[in-house]
Amino acid sequence: MAKSLFIASTSQDIGKTSISLGLIHLLGKKFKKIAFIKPLAQRYVQLSETKIGEDVLLIKESFALPYLIEDMSPLIIERGFTEKYIKGEIKRGLAKKIRDAYEGLAKESDLVLIEGTGHAGVGSVMELSNAEVAKLLEADVLLVCGGGIGQSIDEITLNKSFFEEKGCKVIGVIINKILEEKYDKISSLLKRYLKRKSILLFGLLPYRSLLSSPPLWLIAQQTGANILSGKGRLEKNIERIIVGTMEPETILELLRDIRQQTLLITSSDRIDLLLAVFTTYFRNIGNAHNLAGVLLSGSRELPQSIKDILGSMDIPVLLVDKDIYDLASQIYSLRTKITSQDNEKIAALKKLAEDYIDIEPLSKILSSEQERIKKGWKEKIIGFLRGLGRG
Repeated sequence: MAKSLFIASTSQDIGKTSISLGLIHLLGKKFKKIAFIKPLAQRYVQLSETKIGEDVLLIKESFALPYLIEDMSPLIIERGFTEKYIKGEIKRGLAKKIRDAYEGLAKESDLVLIEGTGHAGVGSVMELSNAEVAKLLEADVLLVCGGGIGQSIDEITLNKSFFEEKGCKVIGVIINKILEEKYDKISSLLKRYLKRKSILLFGLLPYRSLLSSPPLWLIAQQTGANILSGKGRLEKNIERIIVGTMEPETILELLRDIRQQTLLITSSDRIDLLLAVFTTYFRNIGNAHNLAGVLLSGSRELPQSIKDILGSMDIPVLLVDKDIYDLASQIYSLRTKITSQDNEKIAALKKLAEDYIDIEPLSKILSSEQERIKKGWKEKIIGFLRGLGRG
């Protein structure tokens, strides 16, 4: 039977799936066959007749995992599921469905990585909280927490207690999304605290804006934009937004100094600004090459001079008939999920894991536990055979 590890976050949007991806990348050098399961998924995609968790699809495609995708995503919690469960409209046996799916994966692998949903108590209404699922699957627990100090310590303490109350073993913690400017201070304090509490720390990962940045194709899709140019370059991830309501000289100063992939949002009637920006981009002045796209607000027809320029440009230019500030607000609130096509983000996640996760002690814990499980099964088989011999 394979060893199992339950990845649990202490709150939402901590980057649990990103950590799972990084761990599979690193542990793949230690374990030949790694399986992945998300027992309860709330966000899903439709594949033919089957609903599959988004995170499961990402992991399966990123690592070309050979396991049945239905086993990797056994239970989808759709809108209204909890209400139906309370009313008795959902059939019982959910725990068995999860257990059967897990066992199907465990028989074919050396290690099963189990990803939870939300904090430790999520799913309690169905008696399938993260802690209860971890106990059901006899998995050790690795907590993933956000990169603060007081709040992080409170969340680690609360979630660790909940898992332990349900009979689970919490083997350690990974801290994620620590702001770069606070990294040294937060790392030092958390290391000191966790050591005092005898909690193993397997990694302290800094925040990377790229990983939460929406790609241009998603912005175009969500805003209903008309793509005027650069249709083949919508994969770029937007890390910074400039709202262009100032004079051209001010915008150009900003563009010359940008270090991140930037989207300029401005009105479609700002012809003076557009001509200045496109000229700067063409001449590649300063860091203007980091201008990833232009989003035009309004319905005004562009003059032929601008259309001619767009015809020779490779930079994406989008047009949306909305107010400029409404557009900016909509883009800022976009919630992004990494897909298997996000090669830049996946490569960044793997590099983060390599640089900031201490995989050796975690690997040793998992390997020693795997040997203990094998030894236990061997002893059971020998005992059974001896019993047959005495009979």
